[in-house]
Amino acid sequence: MSQQTYFKVPFVWEEPKSLIEVPSRLKFKAAKTLGYEGLLSVVAQVMESSIDASDQKQVMERGSREVAKQFLAESKDGFSHQNEWWQIGLSSDDKIIGFVFPVIYQGGAKNGLEEATIYYIGVLPEHRGQGFATDLLSKGTRVLQDIGVWRVFCDTDVNNIPMISTFERVGYQQHSEPWKRPL
Repeated sequence: MSQQTYFKVPFVWEEPKSLIEVPSRLKFKAAKTLGYEGLLSVVAQVMESSIDASDQKQVMERGSREVAKQFLAESKDGFSHQNEWWQIGLSSDDKIIGFVFPVIYQGGAKNGLEEATIYYIGVLPEHRGQGFATDLLSKGTRVLQDIGVWRVFCDTDVNNIPMISTFERVGYQQHSEPWKRPL
């Protein structure tokens, strides 16, 4: 049986650029303040209703909690990050809106600067459609700018039109044509 595939659209943010301004309508705090169970719950909620074909397939096969557990466990595979980099976005009344998890690629440094990605970004289902992904991506990108990166390389499912629009709105450029990935 042949392996199922889907397409992802690659985006890049290449430095040097002016420091990105993070919109002020969300408050941010380190994701670690939720504790492991709280973080697992938030990630599972986002994955459960994700547009990403890979997330959908894994959640259908194993359930959102198990997929989120594996996802969090694999965050160190080929990446590094400090706990303070992973951010939760909160409303003015302290409701969790979403999260952004910036990471550095291991072995991607060039001229003393790191190569990075947004490991995962998500808005809780009840808060979607209000532009919060833009705030979260801006925050994640700013965290990486503050660290010192030469490039942020990301991708998203070709069918995730809201995320494609978010990358474009924040100033990311499409890197190439969509590419095929194993599902």
